[in-house]
Amino acid sequence: MYTKYFKIYGFIIAILLTSCGGGGDDSPSEPEVFPPAEAVLSLPANDEVCLTGVSINSTQATVTFTWQTAPNADSYSVVLKNLATQQVNTFLATTETTDITLTKGEPYSWYVVSKSSTTTETAESDEWKFYLAGDGIVNYAPFMAEAISPEIGETVSASNNKVTLSWRGTDVDNDIKDYEVFVATTSPPATSIGTTTDAFLEHTVSSGTVYYWQVVTTDHENNSSNSQIFEFKVN
Repeated sequence: MYTKYFKIYGFIIAILLTSCGGGGDDSPSEPEVFPPAEAVLSLPANDEVCLTGVSINSTQATVTFTWQTAPNADSYSVVLKNLATQQVNTFLATTETTDITLTKGEPYSWYVVSKSSTTTETAESDEWKFYLAGDGIVNYAPFMAEAISPEIGETVSASNNKVTLSWRGTDVDNDIKDYEVFVATTSPPATSIGTTTDAFLEHTVSSGTVYYWQVVTTDHENNSSNSQIFEFKVN
């Protein structure tokens, strides 16, 4: 009789342990980690003259950079390039604004990298360009042209032994006069293939060859800027 009851009680206890999760893994689950999103830039405005800097002296001014809060980000890096000197500096920020002292009358580009202390993943914003207003300057040189096609380092196929080079040119004064394009198989390219008012130009190429090209943008005040040297290869 006692043996019978002992078996019944043992069976009931086993059921209770199973229903309560006995023997299961009670360790807490890992919290979900969300990577930071891209920041949306606000100021200085893109492709414009920045007039809001606080003048320090005749050559320098402090500019306030602002952007919208990026979801899941708790810090930011502002990557700033002086387009005249090609010098790049990075500034850290924990809010959506930071003040940077710059040289007046020069062109700059900038973008923001969103970061999070919970992950190594980051996100980059769009890149914007601006001129910092200079004392007594009434007309600014064009921004350096940016390659659209071929992209830098791209391998392309020619059509009837020709490749169309295209680029983006901008000027805060909206007075671009023309573009002169230089192409060669050595860098820097020294051979001019023509001047155009369009933002594209065809060039005859040879298969299996690497080409270097550069665009010189000139405005109606004869201010000019040289793009960086672009490179592509033909299949």
